[in-house]
Amino acid sequence: MAGPFDILIEQHRELEECFERLASGGDLEDIQDGVTELLELLRLHSRLEERCLYPVLLRVEGRARTRQEAEDHLTMRELMDELEELPPGHPEWQARLYALEDLVVAHFQEEESALLPRLRAALDFHDQEELRRDLSLTREELLARALALQVPGRDSLLESLRWDG
Repeated sequence: MAGPFDILIEQHRELEECFERLASGGDLEDIQDGVTELLELLRLHSRLEERCLYPVLLRVEGRARTRQEAEDHLTMRELMDELEELPPGHPEWQARLYALEDLVVAHFQEEESALLPRLRAALDFHDQEELRRDLSLTREELLARALALQVPGRDSLLESLRWDG
């Protein structure tokens, strides 16, 4: 049976692969497509954590710890917005991409090495199963909403899912 955090960890690996593909370069169109994919996946992942993981984190570790996670996400959002505003050849664009990658990778490492094991230990079997189902259903809901809103020639799939409260 799948663990409660498998979806999140799988997304971590997908996002790391996106960063690796961007680091390997390519032509301008490949880079722009890679950035679009990266930002869509990162938005989906962040929304999933904010909707499903944060309530559990708040209950288990309290407001201060949840606020730390939210601050990481806020910084990621700011870097993502800046990355979208700058053309890929711009010197600041590369700096924003590296800063985003550093933050995201550190965030993933902290989650996987410390946060998720603490949550797993604090949750009983029933709570873990409920969280696993919630993550799975929420991911499917977000993807379905994104596909329903997809219009050829429009902005990225998850644009409408940007950080609403």
